[in-house]
Amino acid sequence: MVTDARLREALVTGPFSLALRLALRASGLSLDRVQYRLAEREVPVSKTALSNWQSGRTQPERPESLRALAVLEEILVLPDRALSSLLGPPRPRGRWLTRAPDDMRADQAWARPDGLLRTLDSLGTTLAAVDRMSKVSLQVICVVGADRLLYRVEHLVVLRAEQAGVDRYTVAYRSDLGEPEITATVGCRQGRRRGDAETGFTTFELLLDRGLGAGELVSLGYTIAPGSPELYHSQRIGAATRVYGATVQFDAAALPVRVYRRFQSSVGETDCAETDLRLGATSTAQHVEADPPPGIYRLGWDWD
Repeated sequence: MVTDARLREALVTGPFSLALRLALRASGLSLDRVQYRLAEREVPVSKTALSNWQSGRTQPERPESLRALAVLEEILVLPDRALSSLLGPPRPRGRWLTRAPDDMRADQAWARPDGLLRTLDSLGTTLAAVDRMSKVSLQVICVVGADRLLYRVEHLVVLRAEQAGVDRYTVAYRSDLGEPEITATVGCRQGRRRGDAETGFTTFELLLDRGLGAGELVSLGYTIAPGSPELYHSQRIGAATRVYGATVQFDAAALPVRVYRRFQSSVGETDCAETDLRLGATSTAQHVEADPPPGIYRLGWDWD
């Protein structure tokens, strides 16, 4: 019997990738253990394929994959056809899928996507071009000073090229308190930047040392300096991301009364899941999640 409420809902409404991701999490089994148990039943599936199924990048379609899916339902103690009934029609055969089917659209990720689209247009690019790079993992560190200003937000990201020849990564940042600056980079250098005063969007290009091969991974870092009294940092996470971590570091002379993590599946969602985070002896609080569902992740703090 399925006891997890969110999993029960996903098994009815889908999509397949979300239901599989939640079922794996509820089982407590790692992908390595699942792969081993499938091999024991003589239906081998690679760990990469399992990862792609739960991220929404691909879905089981071939006869041998569908047989493995039936066994996987048994391993995860799910009702018969609980997952296979959620499969959509076969995908068009093309080498690269630019957006996973359960990923967020721009209007789900941002309240004013028109500002983002204008900055991209002024760079001569589009959202489809931005999707040629996928975030595989992201670690964010927010540093708040004794004056309660958010001094910098450090990002360490692992990216995957979804198309050969990709040589840049586009970063979008939105603030109502002025344009931010990129103050440091690792493994890349800053290119052009464009701002949209009406919506507070700033878009940066980060130029790689060379063009990447299709499917190639690259690690890079960049630091954004808002220099403003922000009370939170929000991050949009897509279906390709396997690990997301967010840390906030406070000055010991100015500690907040509360630190929290909030999740929204889209900007229009009003019933947001919010969790208090513990502020440790090092004046830091953090949240780390493996296989995070696509959505908007806020790391926030209250002074009063």
